[in-house]
Amino acid sequence: MNLETYKWPEINPVAMTFPTLNTDKVLLEEAKKRNPKKGIAKFDELFYKGGEIKFKDDVSEDNWKGKAFLYAKALMSSWAPKHEHKTLVCGMIFEECLKL
Repeated sequence: MNLETYKWPEINPVAMTFPTLNTDKVLLEEAKKRNPKKGIAKFDELFYKGGEIKFKDDVSEDNWKGKAFLYAKALMSSWAPKHEHKTLVCGMIFEECLKL
C-alpha cells in the first residue's frame, strides 16, 4: 500500500477536541504488515510520558504526511479504538513523518 496516495480524512478542530475516530481497517492491516517497531516505541513514549516531536524535512500541512500526522494525533487521543490498534497505525504514521 502506498500511504502517499491514501485518502486521508480531513481532521477539523472539533475532531481534535473530541476525537471519536475508529481505527481504519485498511491502515490497520498495512500497519500489521509493516510492524513499525520504532514508531510504536515513539507512540508509547508520547502516550505514556510525553516527549519531543521532530518532523522529517518533507512534512507540511499541505502534503499527505501532514494530513497523516493530524490523523494519528486525533486517533492517539480517541477513546473509540482498541489501544493496540491505534498503537500500530500511529506507529506506522510516525515512522513516515517523524525523525525517530
